[in-house]
Amino acid sequence: MGRLDLAQKAVALAEKRLSVDHWPEYYDTRSGKFIGKQSRLYQTWTIAGFLTSKMMLENPEMASLLFWEEDYELLEICVCALSKSGRKKCSRGAAKSQILV
Repeated sequence: MGRLDLAQKAVALAEKRLSVDHWPEYYDTRSGKFIGKQSRLYQTWTIAGFLTSKMMLENPEMASLLFWEEDYELLEICVCALSKSGRKKCSRGAAKSQILV
């Protein structure tokens, strides 16, 4: 998102804390000072996210691999299949309104 300085600060902070805190699943509170009560330790996705972040700092243009334009036809099929109405057809507008991202 063009905020390399902010990303560098976040990764530097993560580098200091994550290994000491045993790679927790998440942190609680607004400031993120406490490991979550339900948080599991030594989480693969925590380590993978950290390593991915470090790699992206070295090569920021690689971040484009993490997102792409949405395929609204595919999303429509998925949303309509999961809807509780049981309708056979679903409008694109209804499908788009269900997308949370």
